[in-house]
Amino acid sequence: MAGGGVLAVVDWPAAVKALGAGGLACSRSEGCVLRIAASIAAGIPVDLGECLSTLDKDNVGLVVAAVLHANGSRGADGATR
Repeated sequence: MAGGGVLAVVDWPAAVKALGAGGLACSRSEGCVLRIAASIAAGIPVDLGECLSTLDKDNVGLVVAAVLHANGSRGADGATR
């Protein structure tokens, strides 16, 4: 929240459902990032073995940063370290 207002809301179950139905244009790696994010944010089950082996180098970095952030690893400026 910034200034007391909601910035964005993600319907994680709907996003994963749309991904599974082919309704989102993305690479396999990008789809796995979405699945992992949905798991972290909303507890939606994900096959980590499949997803982690599918990620490209850039998306591995994003997933690592998201996991660190979810675990509370943030700097003074709020950035994930």
